Formats: sequence, structure tokens, C-alpha cells
Amino acid sequence: MSKFAHDLQLHMNAWVHDNGLRLRSRGTWRAWEPWTEGIHPDYRLLAESVSREDAVRLHRYASHPRSSQAFAFNLFLPFRQGRASLLSELVSSAVGEHLDVDEVRFEWVPPGHLLGEIKGERPVGRETATGVDVVLWARLSSGQRAVVLTEVKLSEEGFTPCNGRTSAGNRRQDVCESARLFLQDPASCYLRRPVRKQRDRRYWEIFSVSAGSVHAAFPGVDLNGECPFAYNMQQPMRNLAIARALEKESSVAQAWFALCAHDENPDVAQHWEEWRGLLRDSSKAPMIPASEVVQVGEAAGLTDWAQWMRGRYRLPEVSR
Repeated sequence: MSKFAHDLQLHMNAWVHDNGLRLRSRGTWRAWEPWTEGIHPDYRLLAESVSREDAVRLHRYASHPRSSQAFAFNLFLPFRQGRASLLSELVSSAVGEHLDVDEVRFEWVPPGHLLGEIKGERPVGRETATGVDVVLWARLSSGQRAVVLTEVKLSEEGFTPCNGRTSAGNRRQDVCESARLFLQDPASCYLRRPVRKQRDRRYWEIFSVSAGSVHAAFPGVDLNGECPFAYNMQQPMRNLAIARALEKESSVAQAWFALCAHDENPDVAQHWEEWRGLLRDSSKAPMIPASEVVQVGEAAGLTDWAQWMRGRYRLPEVSR
């Protein structure tokens, strides 16, 4: 556990005690029971209905006090019903383009054909697929559709790494160990094909089509290092592939992949800067501080929710 996560947990323990609340033991950790007890009281019923409407797969630790999934719900649920447009100014400022945000969705998984990770429209059984924590559907000034795919982080030290790198079935670990080898032939990547499937995942195809080559899409890669997507850059890469694929198939005119994180989490912020350094256009990877989302709601009159968010998550107060 990082120092930030440790300090945040101590703060949350004190907040739970001071508010006369109760967490239940769940193995080696303590949790809200049910998970919606970790959601602001005004939005618990909405959280339940949204989780059904959006076919949300709850994370194993969704009921943990430091759950990023619950953090995302708490941050963006107030903008779900008729208030999405309140986010327009903040999001426009982050992406550097005027956007009218008109819809907020949670844990969106793109249809299988987009990335080639799953066969159908939604994951079935134990199928794994890249999901987006929060999707902000919007319109440009021209009226064309746009989207901001948003990764939400609370106390994590980084992003999800590549499991294929250490898989017993990986016969090309030399590609994992060399960025130069990988970029010379991205098709040699173990991730290219799901285990026991005939189809290919489309990550490298998407970047090759959108930028001319995988290397052109990520010009900041250190050719003398390991595969750039072996560790913290794996998860952002898959989300960016969704954005570029949506643009390519004309679902949207423009797409961004953004990070919305706790303002004081130093670890994830550092990794995000490393991610931006790989890209040929870092403006497509904006950062939205969580405290500024809270500020938007407070300015719209959601003062109780804003105070609750700052109290529970130790978010700083900002002036705009």
C-alpha cells in the first residue's frame, strides 16, 4: 500500500467512526454491506438502477471504502439524470475543445467487433473485456458526436499491467523485453490473439490504421527499453484503442481518453505523465481533477453532496 493509500485509509476509518457508520468484516478487509452503503445517501437508489441499466459488472472490491468504482459512482451519479450538461464547461476546458456533454454512462464495454476481445456485444461468463469507468457522450459545436472516455482512480499506485508478459503460453518473451522488436513486428505480440480463439485483438491494427504505424502512434517510446505496454501503460493503451476505433468507424468525430483522479494521488499522476510522453498528441490525454468535478456540482447547488465528498475522500476545496 502506498503512503497516499495508507493515509487515505486512516482518514476514512476516522470519517466512518466520526459519522457513527459501520463497516462489516469481509475476510481480511472491512467493507460496506451492501456496496451501495458506500454511495452518497441521496444517490443509492440511483446507483442500483444505473448498475442495472448500464449492465455494470461490480468489481470484487466495489464495497471497499477505497473502491475506485464506488468513487466513480459518487463523483458522476449527480450528473446522470438531466444534469450532464453541467459538466460541459469543465470537460471543454480539459480537452481544449467546446463540448456539450449530454450523457453520462458507467462501466461501458464496447461491442466485441471494436477491439476483438469478445465475440458479442457484451462479455459472457468469464470473458474479459476492456471497460471504461465513465463515458461522457457529447456534441461538438458543429453538432457532431464526440466522447470523453474517462478512467477514474482513487488510491491505486498505477494502472493494470499486461498479464501476457508472464504467461506460461507466451513463446515470444523476447518481444516483451524489447520495444524495438515489438515495434518492428507488433503482430508478434502475445496479446494479438485471445487464448484458444481464431480472431485477433485489434489494438495494433487500430493504431497502425489511425497513425500509419504503432510506432508513429507512440513516438515517445524508448526503443532501448522493454515493451512500452508491459506495465502501467497497458491499461491506457487499450482505452486509447477504443477512442481511435470509435473515430475510425465514424461513431464519433472526436474521442479523448482522460484521467479523473484524486488530486493528491502522486503515483497515478506520475504514470499519467509518462503515458502522455508516449503519445504523438498529448492533448488527447487530458487530466480532470476529482475536486473540480465536485466543484461543478457544488456551484449547481449540490452543497450537501460536495461536503460529503470532501469529507469522505479528503478532497481539497478549489475555487474557480
